[in-house]
Amino acid sequence: MRRDHMLRRNIFTKGILGLRAVTAAAVICTAAAAAPRSNPASCREAANGLISLLDAQKDDGALYRDTYAVVVTTCGPASRTPRPAAAPSRVGRAQCRGLAAAMVDLIEDDKMKSGEFVRAREAFADACTPR
Repeated sequence: MRRDHMLRRNIFTKGILGLRAVTAAAVICTAAAAAPRSNPASCREAANGLISLLDAQKDDGALYRDTYAVVVTTCGPASRTPRPAAAPSRVGRAQCRGLAAAMVDLIEDDKMKSGEFVRAREAFADACTPR
């Protein structure tokens, strides 16, 4: 009888530990998906910074890389689908300036949390990678 009781207790303990592990993994995944997002004012400033860097032809430096990363990863809603690593920039600075200006317009129109902004941000991310 004692052995039967210990066996049930052992199975119960392992089940609880397994449940805790699954719960911890779910909490970690949820926390990663809910990473803090930038507010409209800081995103507008960053997007305008990208425009200034493009106008000055300084899209090959660390400041452009850092600002690009901030806008692409924290402005607007998180993308539901994982983004593949972007290929080197294939459009000119003028087109990138227009894509960045489109993001600024959407932010100023209070549409930063819209799907339209996500599409504009992703178009910029794909076309205007740091050089």
